Amino acid sequence: MKGSIDQIIKDYVLDLISDQEDLFLVDVIKKGKQSGGKVIVLLDGDNGLPIEKCVEISRAISRCIDEEVELDEPMTYEVSSPGLDHPLKLVRQYHKNIGKSIKVTFKDQQEYTGELLKVDDKSILIEIPGTKKKQPEQMQISFEEILKTVVVVSFK
Repeated sequence: MKGSIDQIIKDYVLDLISDQEDLFLVDVIKKGKQSGGKVIVLLDGDNGLPIEKCVEISRAISRCIDEEVELDEPMTYEVSSPGLDHPLKLVRQYHKNIGKSIKVTFKDQQEYTGELLKVDDKSILIEIPGTKKKQPEQMQISFEEILKTVVVVSFK
């Protein structure tokens, strides 16, 4: 196998989950040295991601790397779903979070928090809560305007 270790792992994971329609790859993050260090694989699923699936894929990655790639230094692999602090990257993740509160940071650094109402291929629709003096308002936001979006957790 040729390419960077993170690209090799990305291609392998995409092939590994290609027959599982509800799973999708969010990101592959390489930390540390070029040939050693740590690789974090972030997967998600339309109906969640069972821990058993993370373990299965982690073991498969380890076998693949052991058999196909010569590493100068040890490497660790972590397979998990993106945490709440990880921004939404894919349109598919936005669909999964319809009805939840999100915080959108625009490229110009403006921020809005509201309920995600609707998603299409080019934009999202959020409802920004009202105040005593102001009615709630809906805002259509193009993906091109978004720097990052995170799901907001409420402990009410």
